[in-house]
Formats: sequence, C-alpha cells, structure tokens
Amino acid sequence: MKGPICSWRALAAAPVLLAVGLGSANPGLADLPPEPIPNVKAIATPYPDTYAVVHDFAFGSLIDSKFSLVDTETRRFIGMLSAGQFATVNYALGRQEFYVGETIHSRGTRGERQDIVAIYDFANLALVAEIDLPPRRANTVINKANSAVTADERFLLIWNQNPGTSVTVIDLDRREIVNEVPAPGCALVYPNAARGFMMLCGNGTLLNVKLDEAGQPASAEPSAPFNDIDADPLSEKASKINGIWHFVTYGGEVQPVDASGAEAVIGARWWLASAEERAQNWRPAGWHGTAGHDSGLLWVGMTPNGYPGSHKDPAPEIWLFDVEAKARLARFDLRVPALSIGASAHDDPRLLVVNIEGQLDIYDGQSGAYLRTIGALGETPYMVHAIQ
Repeated sequence: MKGPICSWRALAAAPVLLAVGLGSANPGLADLPPEPIPNVKAIATPYPDTYAVVHDFAFGSLIDSKFSLVDTETRRFIGMLSAGQFATVNYALGRQEFYVGETIHSRGTRGERQDIVAIYDFANLALVAEIDLPPRRANTVINKANSAVTADERFLLIWNQNPGTSVTVIDLDRREIVNEVPAPGCALVYPNAARGFMMLCGNGTLLNVKLDEAGQPASAEPSAPFNDIDADPLSEKASKINGIWHFVTYGGEVQPVDASGAEAVIGARWWLASAEERAQNWRPAGWHGTAGHDSGLLWVGMTPNGYPGSHKDPAPEIWLFDVEAKARLARFDLRVPALSIGASAHDDPRLLVVNIEGQLDIYDGQSGAYLRTIGALGETPYMVHAIQ
C-alpha cells in the first residue's frame, strides 16, 4: 500500500507546485497589495439633479427591501440603503438626510414587531440615528404618500393604520416623536405649505392639518365633499407642481388641490383625454403613474382599453401636459411599458421610467426621446424618487 499512497500524494501536489513555479516565473502574476479595510468613499454633496433613488420592494422576499442611489446621466450606481418590509423613503435637502421607514421582526419572519425610522446621511449613506415608532405604521405595497417631510423640513410624518388611522409626527431637530394626530377615516399624507399636511378621507373630503412649532395640530379642518368615491374617485398617486397637488381620477380627470397657502383650495377639474379618446377608454395607468415639474409640466402614464382595475396596468404611453393651460403638449410611446415614473429637477427635465422589466429608462422629458437604461436594480424595483 505504501507505493500507491505516495503516488497519489505526488499527483495531488503537482498542480500546486506548478502554480507556484508559474507565479515565480511571471512577475505579472505577483500578489496584489491588500486593500485597506474599511474602505468607504464619501459621496460629493449636495447631489446633482441627475441623482435618483430606485425602490426595490423585493416582492418575493418582503423582509429585505432596498433603495439604490443612481446617477441617471452617467448610469453609475452610487450606493444602497437596506431596509425591512413595506419600507418608505423620504429626504430633506436642507438636512442632507434620508429617512427610511421600515418594519422588522425580532426573529426575521416572526417574533416581536418593531417599527423604525432609520436616518442616513447623504455623504456616506451611513446610519446616523434610529427612531422607534409605535407598531402601527401602515404596511402597504409601495406608496409615496405613506410618509412625508413637511415643507419646512422640520417634521417627518408617518401614516398609521392598525386598524384605526393616525399620523405620527417626528421632530427632526430632536429626532423624537412629539405627537400622534388621530385621523379616523382619512389616509396618507400630502405636505402643505403651512407646516402641515392634507389627507384623503373616505367620505369624499380632504382633511387639512396645520402644525404649530411644537408639532401639535394648530387646526384640523375638513373640506366640503368633492371626491366622489362611488362614481370616479381620485387615485392617491399625486404629484406636486409649484405647491399644487395634481391628483388624477381613475376615469382620467385631473383634480388640482392648491396647498401653497394656509387653507387647501380645491380647483376645477379637467380631462386628460379628448372625448374621442375617452370613448376608446384611454385612462391613467401604472403603479405611480404621474410626475410633475415646477415649470408647470405634468406627465401621466396612460393605457387604452381601460377597465375597472386597469389603473395598476403598465402604461405603454406617457402624455405630457401644461397644467396652467390644461392642455396636452405631447404623447410618446415607451420602449418598455412603465410601472412608475418620476421627473428630474433639471431645467430641461428628464423623465424617469421604472419599466416592467425591472430597469430604469431615462427619456428627454419634453421630446420623449429615449436616452439610456440602468439595469441590475434588484428583484422587483417598483418606484423611482427623483432627488429635487
């Protein structure tokens, strides 16, 4: 047995000796110097208008979502924020911070529920603070209006539903909860200019809340009913342009709500589609199918042959409107239908489209010309947030 064992050992060692010999003979294969650890590169701030955040909801593994920061001009991946389930993201440009709302459980998929707001800085995407929340933040599939930062960047607002509805108010100076505003029958948060927010209510009204310096309600006034829930209700996927929120109905009307003053003002509705196009059932579509720009531009994802429920269908076309003139400026086909859209803050804005293939397409916002695509953004990227 001695001979065969020695032969086996010699054969096993031969590739190692050969590799060592090759390395010695070829200086080009010399060892690389070790990388320093940790090796973290800071991100230049403030961010340019080309940066955007893409939300990967991780539909197949809800406890492990993430947000990718990308440069839509260079197609560069800048960094990532990890999050738990049903996460939300907001930011404050003046504070140079991201606010990630998330729900986790002590045993991963089970155990004690913990609701958290994690605060990250812009320059390092580093965790700088955590705020524990009462375990009732609304756990819904991606919706931009689940949370918001007030116009003066003083307070972070978290919508709760468990099952009653309320809004948690977080003082961002002190990084602590200062109030919980009861809001029975009302949902979501849309910031107004008066250091407060609006909510859509199930009886067709709008609740307008103003907060004082301490984060307490200075007033909470409902509007008259204006949203016909049974006939053609508002979609919650609104976009703000110069202080005016633009909602669209499922049937295709635009409902402006002016939040630029102390009181919310319900504007006159206007149609997205002509009478002939409405006869073809052109309707708004997409997971978040609207985007706005302060030059007065509104983009809406549209689909033909609409039906009850088609508002969640992908949008094969984007229609561009001048909201002051209430007129369509252009309509363009997409290379791949859209799930969600956003618009950059450029003077010459870019239209950002999360498509059904899980990529981010970038178009010229006014001509509709396709510019470029960014891929590898996760399992199920559903939403894009332009940094503006």
